Amino acid sequence: MTDTVTNTMTDYEMIQNLLAAYCFKTDRGTAEEIGELFWADGRTVFDGNVHQSIETIVSGLQKWIDKRRAPLVGLRHMIHAPHIEIDGDTATSEVYYDADAHSKKRGKLIQLRGIYIDKLEKRNGEWRFIERETQIWRSALDHADAPAKAVQK
Repeated sequence: MTDTVTNTMTDYEMIQNLLAAYCFKTDRGTAEEIGELFWADGRTVFDGNVHQSIETIVSGLQKWIDKRRAPLVGLRHMIHAPHIEIDGDTATSEVYYDADAHSKKRGKLIQLRGIYIDKLEKRNGEWRFIERETQIWRSALDHADAPAKAVQK
């Protein structure tokens, strides 16, 4: 009997791939490319700023790219310990991230950490974000009780 290998991914693997794609596209993609990871009726909460609908998400991402990403070199986001719960065609995810880069001007190392808190939907066989909250923890004290708050949602 011969085992066959298929290219079919499980829902869990598709969600993990989406989480990773967000990191790579955030590091070097366009606002539109990042926006393609969200459904048109998606929502983001980024450092306290709420963007409702794909148009405002992409607009907010472009402002972030121009103001925050453009002055950096070598930006890389890394995700850790994804906690994914799937219920049919909906899912939630909490995943820690670390991001680092260097300032183009002075070469100074910049490091951030935080958590992404997500709601995802599968439509026509494809998983995308319906909501993504990005919490930025600038110091260890910023997130002392954050995971407990996130789990209570």
